[in-house]
Amino acid sequence: MRVLVTGSEGSLMQAVIPLLLKKKYVVYGVDNLARYGARLGIAGDDYTFIKCDLTDGLSVNRLIEQVKPDYIIQAAATIYGVGGFNKYCGEMYKDITLHDNVLRAAVAHNVKKVIYISSSMVYENCPQELAYPVSEDIVDSNPAPFTDYGLSKFVGERVSKAYLKQHGLKYTIWRPFNIITPYEKSESEEVGISHVFADYIKNIVIDKKKPLPILGDGFQVRCFTWIDEVAAAIADHSFSEKTDNETYNLGNQEPISMRVLAEKIKDIAASEFKLLDDYFLLYDSIGDYQNDVRVRIPNVDKAKNDLGWEAKMKVDDSVRMCLKYIVEGKHV
Repeated sequence: MRVLVTGSEGSLMQAVIPLLLKKKYVVYGVDNLARYGARLGIAGDDYTFIKCDLTDGLSVNRLIEQVKPDYIIQAAATIYGVGGFNKYCGEMYKDITLHDNVLRAAVAHNVKKVIYISSSMVYENCPQELAYPVSEDIVDSNPAPFTDYGLSKFVGERVSKAYLKQHGLKYTIWRPFNIITPYEKSESEEVGISHVFADYIKNIVIDKKKPLPILGDGFQVRCFTWIDEVAAAIADHSFSEKTDNETYNLGNQEPISMRVLAEKIKDIAASEFKLLDDYFLLYDSIGDYQNDVRVRIPNVDKAKNDLGWEAKMKVDDSVRMCLKYIVEGKHV
């Protein structure tokens, strides 16, 4: 079986691709290298990397005609991070364009299914009183997201469903919630351009920054999920008929505020890994984004009942895994 993975150099797909290779799939990774600038090191007889700009429809068509994949995992995106959603909001059209290009070429070359990596950001405009926890179907009965990133994922989902209706192209949509990974580094001194966990690791453990810059008051609540558990769901279930034309939340159900997350990183780094000495947390709020969602907790009953999938790693253990990578010199 041949699988084309777009956004192959992103941290999530870097965890998914080795699992696909273990299953003896022939895998093609596609990325424009704009974010990381270089490949992250996956290699093997059944893996081929191809550099491609997915916003160019002709290039995408030639790519899929050449590779002839049975399935496509569509994880490519140009904007990321809470700050990035706002700073680079004009790039939203590129994410919608590249997704449409992939779907259009998939139809032309008889791809069986396109698996779309969406985001929990599609829930950001759902009423908060209904958000504890959020189920997959709540999105359909509430207004579209207000950030450009959330909107791009919302539209991406709708376009996937439209291609099923018009062309019979099957889809599976995965909605990950706040992934914790050792494979992502903080990419900017500007808070919020990278994901919050990567920012905290850099600012607390590596730079020992005082005070710690945070978005808003730090009491926003999220559910952080270990990357390998999300990757396993995608690798194990994306190609099953059971997931055809279905949408699934993938997330931990351990809610935690941004301040508590920072405290956990600080405490575990100091007491267990001896990476901090006489470091205490002070917070410097650098402002908030309009309509920032206060609480986001997933309902994962559908994934649990349909697929037997459930996130089991606690946040503390995820923090330990990332700190272990730092100690061993493996952290990116």
